[in-house]
Formats: sequence, structure tokens, C-alpha cells
Amino acid sequence: MNTYVLIGIIGSISSVVSLLIAAPTVQSRVMHGIYGFLLTVIVGSAFLHNQTVLLELESAKNSSGELQKQIDRLNSLKSGAENLAESYFATSDIGRNRGFILSSFAFLEKNKDTFPESYAIAKQLIIDGLKITNSAGKYGSDGYEDEKKRMDDGAEAMRALLRGISVGPKT
Repeated sequence: MNTYVLIGIIGSISSVVSLLIAAPTVQSRVMHGIYGFLLTVIVGSAFLHNQTVLLELESAKNSSGELQKQIDRLNSLKSGAENLAESYFATSDIGRNRGFILSSFAFLEKNKDTFPESYAIAKQLIIDGLKITNSAGKYGSDGYEDEKKRMDDGAEAMRALLRGISVGPKT
């Protein structure tokens, strides 16, 4: 119910009651009119204060709900990073290492709003440092060995990055 309507109803009822129970003298009727007015002001003020407190509590509840959602999301991200990091095992297989690097990068890209700097560093590492889009030379060639070393190094770097995210700040 609208606050002002309720205050109006209470004031009207108290005014009518005060005038009905007043003695026939003018002074008595004036005193009861003042009583009705004061009663309306007090009840209305109490009601408005109560509404304000309820709105503040609701706002605080919503705020704490949003905070809990953020904590849950961060815990989920930490768990996802940990699971991805633990899925890696050291191998010299170029394809597996490339796949792990790309999976790790996809995780960072999906969550780049949370980890913008880590995403930017990983992107630069993948494109410039690891040259992820360059394919290996023939097996046993210098190009193949260079790529093998880059992929080994890149996979370990991405694993370390994911571990850093998974053990991030305590929540």
C-alpha cells in the first residue's frame, strides 16, 4: 500500500474519532483535533522510518547476494584453472603440448574480463614467442626440434599460469 494513502487513512480515522469523543466545548474539540494530528504525524513518521530501514536492508541483502555471486564465480574459475593445469602431463609430443597451450589460452580468452593482463601476456606469448601458428619442419630437422622446444616451454608456461590462477587470493 502507498505510504501516503496509509498515513491519510490513519489521520482521517484519528481525526474523526477525536471529534466524536470530544466534549461539546470548543476547547475540548481543538485539543482532540491536535491529538489526532499529532497521532497522524507520529504514526506516519514511524511508518516512513520503517519503510526506509526495510529498503536499506533489502539493498544490503542484494549487495551481499551480488558479492556472493562474485565469490562463487572466482571459486569456479580457480577450480577450472586447477583442473586444466592438472590435466597436463609433461610430454615432448608437439601436438599434445600445442593442444594444451590452446586449451589454456581458450580458458583465458573466455575469462579475459577477469584476467585481462594474463590474457594479453598469454596472447603475445602464443603469437610472438611460441609461434603457435607455425607448423613443424620434417621430423628430425632443426625446425622440428625448435618447435618441440617452444611447445614444451609454452606448455609449461601455460601450466604455471593456470596454477597461479588456481591458487590466487583466498576467498
